[in-house]
Formats: sequence, structure tokens, C-alpha cells
Amino acid sequence: MGERKMSTTASRSLDVRPRLNNQARRGSTLLLALAAVAMLLTGCSTTATGDTNSPGKPLQLRLVISSIDGPCTAPTLTSDGAASACDRAGTTTYELAQVLGVITPDSVTLSDDQGPTNSVNLDLNDTDIDTISDASREALEKNLAIVLDGRVLSAPLVKDALTDSPLTLVFGTVSEAQQVAADMRTATTP
Repeated sequence: MGERKMSTTASRSLDVRPRLNNQARRGSTLLLALAAVAMLLTGCSTTATGDTNSPGKPLQLRLVISSIDGPCTAPTLTSDGAASACDRAGTTTYELAQVLGVITPDSVTLSDDQGPTNSVNLDLNDTDIDTISDASREALEKNLAIVLDGRVLSAPLVKDALTDSPLTLVFGTVSEAQQVAADMRTATTP
């Protein structure tokens, strides 16, 4: 019941809905579902605030060394080296390796008519596609943490290298997708 199947659609999806069985959650609370991208989604989506093509904030990519479910008290991640970090909800503590790369989406949009409405699309430039491709190749059959503002946004199990744009993050609910999209576009307060 906690297993998810790899997508065979024409868009690349990153399923960040929590798995249901505890053993699967121990290694990761999230699953990566991948497929080849046949086209860019342009003009087919909207953002949580109604803007289109809103640039995103930088996202760190890190290998997950281990994770523990339960209240997290780790401070917000501020270094590029190996460290502990909490997920956004503060319910999982991750031990993370050093940064493999950083990507900054050219745009962050909510899915409209090109897939589930509980998803966020990240359009990446060629440099960021190379970065996520290299990081995901290094993370094959491992969990790759995507870190936003010092917290783990998701830590999916990588089943295949990510080599195209857009990248679609699939969440459990529409409201969660809307909150993540808004957070990814909001300036960090010092």
C-alpha cells in the first residue's frame, strides 16, 4: 500500500507524498517517480499568487545519510558541509551529506491542466539541469534531500537520473503544494 509506481507520462514527476508504511518512511518519507519529459510546460500553469514565471529560491541538493521520525530540534541548516536538518513540519531529523549542488528554478508554478493540481512545476535552465542530473546520478537508489531555507523540503528515493526540465514535485494535497510554491518564491527573512 505504501509503494508508488513510476510514472509513465510525458512529464517528470517527483512524488513528495509521505509513504504509508513505517519501514518505507524510515529511509525516506517521500518517493521519487520519474518519467521522460517530452515538452516544456509554457503558458499551461499558474502560480499560487496568480503570477506566471515567478523565479524560485535556491534549493540545495544533498544525499541523506539517515533519518529519524519524531520531533526534530536541529537548528536551521546554514552550512554547505555535512549536518543535521529538520523537515518543514519538524517531524523528521535528517543527517545530510555535504551539498552536491544548488539549483535555482527559473520559475515555480502550480500545475494547472498539465497533471495533478497538487503539484509544483520547476522550470530549470541548462546549468541547473546539469547540476540536478549530476546530483541525481550520484544519488541513484539513495535518498536525495532537496533543502529550502535550511529545512528539508523533500527527500525522495532516486530511481533514475533527472535530466530534463520541468521537474514536477507532487504533494499529498493541493494546499501543501500551494504552500510550498509560495515558500519557494518568498524572500528569506534575515
